[in-house]
Amino acid sequence: MSGNAWAVTGVGGVAPEAGAEDGDWFDHRVRLGPRGYKYLPAAAQYLLAAARDALADGGRTDAVPADRRGTVLALNGGFAELFDTMDRQIALGSGAAGLSPATAPFFAVSLLGSRLAVELSLKAFALTLATPKVAALEAVEAGGRALAAGRCDTLLVGAAEHRLPKTPAGDGEQGAVALVLEPQVAAEARGARIRGTVAARSLFVPPVRELPPGLVPGAVRRLLSDLDTAVEVHHVTDGSPFASAVTAAVDRAAGVTGRVAPAGAGCLAAAQALARMLTGPSGTRLLTTATREGHAALALVRTGPDPYRNSEKPHTSQKRETH
Repeated sequence: MSGNAWAVTGVGGVAPEAGAEDGDWFDHRVRLGPRGYKYLPAAAQYLLAAARDALADGGRTDAVPADRRGTVLALNGGFAELFDTMDRQIALGSGAAGLSPATAPFFAVSLLGSRLAVELSLKAFALTLATPKVAALEAVEAGGRALAAGRCDTLLVGAAEHRLPKTPAGDGEQGAVALVLEPQVAAEARGARIRGTVAARSLFVPPVRELPPGLVPGAVRRLLSDLDTAVEVHHVTDGSPFASAVTAAVDRAAGVTGRVAPAGAGCLAAAQALARMLTGPSGTRLLTTATREGHAALALVRTGPDPYRNSEKPHTSQKRETH
């Protein structure tokens, strides 16, 4: 797993305000255009709007050829309502022949970013991840690997969700987050404003097994090994025993007690936390998300002055490490 940190040159997002009624907070005709977007699933509409915001924020993808622009996206339950509609049509209606040609292709979650890739000319590759709750941070990790391997020169990472069917109006996750990542040298060469840098790692432990003692500390150590500054820790978890074990191990390895926030029904909560860190006050923050299924992911976010090896001070994170 690559520990490389990548410059974030654009951050965008859409989400309902507190108390917004379901269906009233996002008008695709206003946010995207009067024609051509009606039949896109809601999660795909949110994602396209967030991506446009990220580009407007400074994350130019047109600075490199189209075949050097990639995208990695994350989704959990964002297509659930569409899938339910398709299932009812096939099982109780006129069968598959009755499916709408406009929405039928979206039976595959990999088409979440199809319109996005076309409009933004992201032709290097497109990847969609759906790991429960950690998919957004895994998308950052997978995208970082692609950048490190030279598969693209700029990368759009996105996460989107739409509320699950049969949940009360206003409940569940709705919205999207988009980030534009590129090598820091390239971003500086074109004079881009760099929001910060991000690096991510993911882990998996089958739920029937005990958490291996050195697994989480090893991941934390690799992310923090070059730092000579204190790190602030944040957790987004489902409160399961596995998640609690992961957060405790991260806290011990980082030498601080992290703040804990609840995960939502999908992967959006971690993506929104990441966006807030990149657009908030300067600092160095470690974000963890973990779930009862045995998945965990960590992301290191740095904003403000570069804390990497710019002095001869001892590395604080290494001194704290006891595992």
